[in-house]
Amino acid sequence: MADFTWMQAEELLSPTALTVRAQTVDPTDQGRLLWDGFMPRRDVDQTKIASLSTQDVRVTADRREWNTRGRYIPLQTPPRSEIEWVPIESYFRIEEKEINDLQNEVRGNQALFREVVGSRIPSRTEELALANWRRLELDVMTAWANGEIITTNPQTGDSFTVSYGFAAGRYQTAGTAWDNGGVNAYDLLLTWLQTAIENVGPIEGVMLRLATRNAIQVDAPNPMPGAASGLKVMLPQLEQRIQDELGSPFRFYTNENTVETFDDGGTAKSSVKVWPAQKVAVIPAGQRVGSTAFAPVTRAFDISAQSPGAGVDVRGVTVYHEAGNAGRELTVEAQVNPMPDPDEQKMYVIDAGV
Repeated sequence: MADFTWMQAEELLSPTALTVRAQTVDPTDQGRLLWDGFMPRRDVDQTKIASLSTQDVRVTADRREWNTRGRYIPLQTPPRSEIEWVPIESYFRIEEKEINDLQNEVRGNQALFREVVGSRIPSRTEELALANWRRLELDVMTAWANGEIITTNPQTGDSFTVSYGFAAGRYQTAGTAWDNGGVNAYDLLLTWLQTAIENVGPIEGVMLRLATRNAIQVDAPNPMPGAASGLKVMLPQLEQRIQDELGSPFRFYTNENTVETFDDGGTAKSSVKVWPAQKVAVIPAGQRVGSTAFAPVTRAFDISAQSPGAGVDVRGVTVYHEAGNAGRELTVEAQVNPMPDPDEQKMYVIDAGV
């Protein structure tokens, strides 16, 4: 059987080297992942946080008669919430069959075997890091759009949904789908945006899917003189008109990004959109709708202590490997411990029905 103890001494394949390499992988995947722009990283010390929900209580004092007391303002105690989460982890395995084929390919030459294996591990490790970041992207968008997190057991495929417990008014459903011929999607959007501003404060746009945006675009009035009936207004014109209506900057953030998720505990995959269909969410001024809490990875402390000059981020993606099954296989794992922490005060979402 193959002996993988040599990997511990191989400088480029040590857990430290692989961790440092994994931590250079762009967590936005060259801009294809948006989580960092809307819920940027916030370092925490454990995978459990207790927070006070943001309140926007705008109480007002009263005038009083002379020689009497004014309006009593009671202490406003916001709701307290506690979140505890589990890690995001992925791994790959070089199994007995692959090892056997490699050994036959190099005619048992151990030096050449190590060279071949060593050339494959770093690039596959980078894929693990990207897979972890894609999971975080999906979690952030689900937390924002639905106010919940969906966790799937990678061994059994069983899924569990956990709600953040936000106020019901933060997540609405349109009484009539916005693409229904009896309503005007553009007018419905404007009315909803005015209410959103009252609840969220200044906004700069909405996150939505293309089908929803198209329904709004079709119903929007066309400013072109003599425009034929039914001629769709161009997107820049539509955004400018909404800006004029609201008196503030406005933009459509159309999110059709996809990732591949596993269907169950096996290897079958499906392509899914990271932003749920039909959901429209306001984007507050500054774009930030919360933060992403990053907790330390326990084994990262050991790696950092062994190589203090390597610059290991104990809250970043951490890589470690182990030989198993009496030397028949090698497993390389990548773990990171983030959790979306949306700000309830910035949540304002509607299911538009299209």
